[in-house]
Amino acid sequence: MFPQYFTIPNKKNLDLRKKLDPSCICNNIKIFGVDEFDITSSYNIALFTINDDLESEKFRSRFYSLHYGDWKKKIIDLGKFKHGHSVEDSNFALKEITKNLSGLGILMICLGGNSSLLNVLSESLSKNNSYLNIVSVDKILGIDVLTNEINNYNYISHLIQSDSLKLNFFCNLGYLRHLNSFSKIELLKKIKFDMLSLGDLRFDFSEAEPVMRDSHIVNFNLESLKSNTINFKLTSPNGLTAFEACNLSRYAGISSSMKIVCYNNVKSTIECNSVLSEMVWYFIEGCNNRYIEDFLKDSDFNYYYIEVDGHNFKFYKNKISNRWWVEYIDQGIISIDKDIIPCSENDYKLSQNSIISERIIKRLKSKII
Repeated sequence: MFPQYFTIPNKKNLDLRKKLDPSCICNNIKIFGVDEFDITSSYNIALFTINDDLESEKFRSRFYSLHYGDWKKKIIDLGKFKHGHSVEDSNFALKEITKNLSGLGILMICLGGNSSLLNVLSESLSKNNSYLNIVSVDKILGIDVLTNEINNYNYISHLIQSDSLKLNFFCNLGYLRHLNSFSKIELLKKIKFDMLSLGDLRFDFSEAEPVMRDSHIVNFNLESLKSNTINFKLTSPNGLTAFEACNLSRYAGISSSMKIVCYNNVKSTIECNSVLSEMVWYFIEGCNNRYIEDFLKDSDFNYYYIEVDGHNFKFYKNKISNRWWVEYIDQGIISIDKDIIPCSENDYKLSQNSIISERIIKRLKSKII
């Protein structure tokens, strides 16, 4: 299915299978072009790198050396992506890969490139989805003057104005206020997209989990980490710690809606690739601990009914996962389709004080006027 799109990892990476403990990742996954197997729906996760040979080697040296978790998910390493003769050729190949893997129900982990990769993969995934929820972990809000070239500084603008993308929800996590103009921040607020600054995250990190919970794609810019964490002086000394980055990756993995996670702007430093390998490890760990709520199973939930300013809400708390959800109830309409969105316990507590949280307002903006 994919031999024309990938090259196998180099000999140095493959030799780790002989040198490392049998419990290490390299000895517990299938490597495309090395191991004999067919890519079918029996596999759960596929990863590949799209950066250069040296960066790909550094990542695999660290990732392959980590110990395999108590995982039931079956993992494929597709290798290093072959870039086409032009940007258009590469984008076409990436869209084909996305279409085939998502059609098989295989979750994609893409490593390398820049934030423009998000736009390419989103367009391909959008063809098979009625709508898309996208999260970007980035210190910069990618709002800028539109040009033909999509980059780290204007990719959100292209997402918003794309005719081929069915964007339902977008959230930026971890932006730094001093690196973004007031007009950019206000523009995203007017569009009613969600944003949590680094300060917001630090105030209550668990608030990021509901954002990730029903997202289909996560874009993770490695420059959102502190400069000394990735040993790259050209980014801000303020940013996410390695622990916080791994925690966000785990939240992304836990999301049963997640189809693609992109880790981009990867630096060639040992520190950056060490952190990246651990972020991918915790993403896979999250995938292996997914729990899918069944809203038809009343015994799994505690229900709380609250009215705020004439708006009726039904809050769900799952007894097993302890996760919160909220449904908007329109008393005048009987509908099979329910507007149930992820929320936090804090959203529920605010409603007890007659306050509708920003999260609920933005996600149910068509219902709440």
